[in-house]
Amino acid sequence: MNENKIYYVTLTQQGQDRSSRTVDTDPMGVFCFQAKPGDYIVHVSLPEAEVKAGLALQPQALAVSLVDRPLTDLLFTQFMASVSGKVYCLASCDDLAVTLQPISRQGERRSVALSGSSEILSFSFDNVLPGKYKVGIAHEEWCWKHKSMEVDVLDSDVLGVEFRQIGYILRCSLSHAITLEFFQDGTKPENVGVYNLSKGVNRFCLSKPGKVHFPDLSLAEHRGNFSAPSILTLTAVRHHMTGLITTDKIMDVTVTIKSSIESEPALVLGPLRSMEEQRQEQQLQEIQLRRQERERRAAEEEGGAKDDSPPIQEKADELTGPFHYEFSYWARAGEKITVTPSSKELLFYPPEVEATITGESCPGRLVDISGRAGLFLEGKVSPELQGVEISITERGATMPLITVATNENGAYSVGPLHSDRQYDITASKEGFVLSPVEGTQGDFKAFALAGVTFKIQSEDGVPLSGVLLSLSGGQFRSNLLTQDTGLLTFNNLSPGQYYFKPMMKEFRFEPASQMITVEEGQSLSIDIIGIKTAYSCYGAVQSLSGDAERDVAVEAVGQGDCSLYSEDTVTDEEGRFRLRGLLPGCKYLIQLRAEGNDHIERALPQHRAIEVGSHDIEGVNIIAFRQINQFDLSGNIITSPEHLPTLSNYVLMLYSTLSRSQYDFTLPQVSFTSTGYHKHITLTFNPTRKVPDQDVAQGSYIALPLTLLLLLAAYNHERVIPLLLQLVSRIQGVRTMAQTNVDSAAVDEAKRQAKRPKSRRT
Repeated sequence: MNENKIYYVTLTQQGQDRSSRTVDTDPMGVFCFQAKPGDYIVHVSLPEAEVKAGLALQPQALAVSLVDRPLTDLLFTQFMASVSGKVYCLASCDDLAVTLQPISRQGERRSVALSGSSEILSFSFDNVLPGKYKVGIAHEEWCWKHKSMEVDVLDSDVLGVEFRQIGYILRCSLSHAITLEFFQDGTKPENVGVYNLSKGVNRFCLSKPGKVHFPDLSLAEHRGNFSAPSILTLTAVRHHMTGLITTDKIMDVTVTIKSSIESEPALVLGPLRSMEEQRQEQQLQEIQLRRQERERRAAEEEGGAKDDSPPIQEKADELTGPFHYEFSYWARAGEKITVTPSSKELLFYPPEVEATITGESCPGRLVDISGRAGLFLEGKVSPELQGVEISITERGATMPLITVATNENGAYSVGPLHSDRQYDITASKEGFVLSPVEGTQGDFKAFALAGVTFKIQSEDGVPLSGVLLSLSGGQFRSNLLTQDTGLLTFNNLSPGQYYFKPMMKEFRFEPASQMITVEEGQSLSIDIIGIKTAYSCYGAVQSLSGDAERDVAVEAVGQGDCSLYSEDTVTDEEGRFRLRGLLPGCKYLIQLRAEGNDHIERALPQHRAIEVGSHDIEGVNIIAFRQINQFDLSGNIITSPEHLPTLSNYVLMLYSTLSRSQYDFTLPQVSFTSTGYHKHITLTFNPTRKVPDQDVAQGSYIALPLTLLLLLAAYNHERVIPLLLQLVSRIQGVRTMAQTNVDSAAVDEAKRQAKRPKSRRT
């Protein structure tokens, strides 16, 4: 009880009277009653606030008998209880803590630490005020039957509080919701529990200490020691996906899975076994076991009554389509895979499937493919010929679908192909003609091709290059030029007749032409001799400065009895030329042609005379002078000095800034042709100022000068009349010249050609 606190004490008489009196205690809690002898009840009244705070007296009331002497040993004390109990552990309790927390009022939480290797530990809380309390066990890594419980402290001690451990807490952080099955690790694995766990952090209790392992269908096997506090993090790194291939016949089926992850190698599954085959095999095993069991029983009963009934004939189900092939793959999240099935005789639809692994759970079946028996194309080549290239092309396509070669027996087989499509088959081999065999599909007959080599040389045995050899026969046509070796070879010729003819200017050949017969597989060699019948003239065309003149036409013109003969050519990039076919004993003039050399003005010499003997002629050089494509123009402008600043010379037209309201003038222009090297033009500009208008009749301007002229003419008629006639003649001439200039300018403008580029003057 609190000291220096005054409480109310009530004395109640027992019996019929039931009277009562109340006194206050002093600050020390002492009270006193004066009463007659008799039986009484003494009771102390406590403030409600202190009762709520847990204050209680013991005893709650005293029954006393007052006889013949004072009673001085009456004592009320504050009630304090004890809360005690035990902790039961599955193994060693180790370090634990039991807490006591008031519920009905505020107060500090009390804790008792327990330690020891025993499986049972006792605890006790003393001096506990009356009220409701929560007693709890503090060990977060263990699971308990009751982790906490409430007790009500009234007027006596609380005994027998128990905490029983039922297992060990395991925290598991999961990336996906899964089901885990735990097993006790030992010689004989014992199931500990099966738990359905959600995504995120899970807490559950393992009932036994020690090491456990938990294999899971969607995760690799994990192990851990859960006798100590721990947290397990399980992250799904792969997801289980499946695929199904349905076929119309049992065949070898292989599946190749390629991953988008470079570090993942391609996975080849198979050959796969169909579900129907596996089921039939299981049935056969079961039949075999039953048969063995019957035989065992029959052997045991051999001494007893004999069973004459016929044996039971069991057989497995017949295999009928469709047939199903299942496969699976463990994929990473976000991984893209390409599934490609293959078979020797099946075609698949689609031929490959792409799938991406997404979502939070196992994706299940992502691939569904059907397989159907394909078409096989087979054939042979006669006679047996190995290495013939067989090309299979879909009807209407431009590129072959597949190409194979015949084996040592001349046979081939291509497939599987789509049976609902049409195909074309072709055969080829270097050095052979292969033609289809009528009445068959895919068989060919082979014919060995022949070859012809032509060796062309001059009379003295020198190989001739540049000879054009024409060879034709049947559907074959060829025109080729010999190179420095003088050899031409024609391979892959079909058996038959061919016609050849060699041609080159300045030569005749022996034989000049001939028909030859080529047999199957034959290789012919034919020699041809070229006999010189004409010669060439070599030379060059250059400018005066020694520069080469390209694309200049040069000709050789026969003279005298050879005037009917002529040859021409064009210079190359270096200005060189070669005139072929000049006949022996003839004289020629070598010169530049008049046609085709518009850019050449003249040549030096104008021509070179040669006489052809039995050899080529060299060193016939000609100097060419180009047309001068440059023209100079100059001129004078005649006018008063005061008007010069207003003028500008623009080609052939004069321009002035004088105002036409103040002056009368004509802008002269002259047209000309650019012949020669120089042109001088004179332009005359004579403007006249206009006279301001006056208020005079128009007739006055004409009458006065006309009168003066008439008087003058009458007085000097002998001089004036010839001058007037001469003036009239000049005016007519000026008008005619002006009109001619205007017409000429119009014609020149219409005929004007594009200006040629300026070239050097030679």
